[in-house]
Amino acid sequence: MALTIHQKSAYLIFFNATMISRSVGKSLHGNKTVKDFKIKVFEKVDRLTQKIDTRTLTEDDIIDSISDLSKEFRISFGQAQKPINVILKCHFYLTKSSHNNIKKILHCPVDSKNLERLGRSGISLTKIKRKMYLELQRDIQKRCSTRIEFDTQWDEQHLRDNGIL
Repeated sequence: MALTIHQKSAYLIFFNATMISRSVGKSLHGNKTVKDFKIKVFEKVDRLTQKIDTRTLTEDDIIDSISDLSKEFRISFGQAQKPINVILKCHFYLTKSSHNNIKKILHCPVDSKNLERLGRSGISLTKIKRKMYLELQRDIQKRCSTRIEFDTQWDEQHLRDNGIL
């Protein structure tokens, strides 16, 4: 089933909260716009979330979607992965998906906080190419039973620090 209008609305909020549009907007070439990028991200996310819901998502699906965005918009792999991974993580948790196989497939969104936790602070998303991205995901996998748990640990700590948990 395709994403509902309510899911798309919530996921647009998550997309905007990642502040990736600003970074991508500075990197776009030719006649591509941030709006074009958002539309393409949501096309990819719609297909990927359907695969989560039907338990058919593969790691190649995620990598291929990121790669397609990176190539089409001539942006780094690091920039292309952020909205895909953030929205997939949110979809997984908000739909209360309890499919451990899917949880093992999902990637941790790479951002400055997670790079810092990996001892790689100072690396910009604009500099992350496919090879480095895959190395980062392997490093994250060594630290947690699933990659999205690495990001969830940050979420929990951030909520505690702010007195919300």
